[in-house]
Amino acid sequence: MSSKIILTTGSNRGIGFSIVQALSLRSPQNTYILACRSPTSGQEAVKELQNLGVKANLDVIELDIINDETIINAAKYVESKYGRLDVLVNNAGIAQRPKSDSLHDIRENFATTFNANVSSILATITTFLPLLRKSQSPRVINVSSGRASITRSATGKLPPTAVVSYGVSKSALNALTVELQRAEDVNEGGKVEYFTINPGHCKTAFNGFKGAKDPLDGAEVVVQLVVSERGMWKKGAFWEFEEGGMREVPW
Repeated sequence: MSSKIILTTGSNRGIGFSIVQALSLRSPQNTYILACRSPTSGQEAVKELQNLGVKANLDVIELDIINDETIINAAKYVESKYGRLDVLVNNAGIAQRPKSDSLHDIRENFATTFNANVSSILATITTFLPLLRKSQSPRVINVSSGRASITRSATGKLPPTAVVSYGVSKSALNALTVELQRAEDVNEGGKVEYFTINPGHCKTAFNGFKGAKDPLDGAEVVVQLVVSERGMWKKGAFWEFEEGGMREVPW
C-alpha cells in the first residue's frame, strides 16, 4: 500500500486533531502534517497523538490561514521535504458573533468570517495546488458544516443558527468547492478531486463542548474519503458519515 502525504489545517485540537488521529490509526503508513498557527501547539498535539497510540510519521508546520506568508512558507517546506502533497484537508475556520447590532460590527463580522472560511481556503488551495498536481490521486477536502445545507435550514430540519455569518460562510465554501471542481474538470482533466464534508455537531472547544457527537465519529467522513479508491465517491459533492454509512448532504 503506497503512502500518502496528508496535510490538515487547524489540527492541534478539535475536529482537525480527530481527523489526524482517526486517519493515522487507520492508515499508519502515511505521513500526517499538522498545520497550525502555533508550532508549539502542534508539537503538543503530536505528543498527545503518540500517547494515544499513533505510530505514523507526524510533522508540524506553522500555517495561519489568514496569513499569506505562512501559507507560502508552508508550501515551500512541503515541497522541499516531500516533493508533493496527496491530500489537503482544509479544517481551520472561525465562528464569531458580531460585537453588537451596529452596521459597522455586522460588516466587520461578515468580512472577518468570510476571509477565514472562504477566501483563506481558496488561498490555501491555490498555493498548494502545484504540489497536489504532483500526486497520483490528489484530493482536497473542505470541512464545512450541516449549517451549510440550505435545504435542511429551509425545511426546518435545523433550528435557526446562532452565528449567522458562520452558516452563510459555509454555504459559500460549498459553492466554492463546486466551482473549483467544475473548473478542474473542464480545464485540467479532473485530476484533483474536491469534496466538502459535514462532520456533524461535534463536542469540541469550537462550540464550548456543547455538541452531541464525538469528534472521532465526526472525522469518519474524512477517513472514508481519504482511504477510498479514486472515483468511489462523487466529487464536488457534500458528504457526511451517519448511521454507519456515507451519504450526500442536500445543498
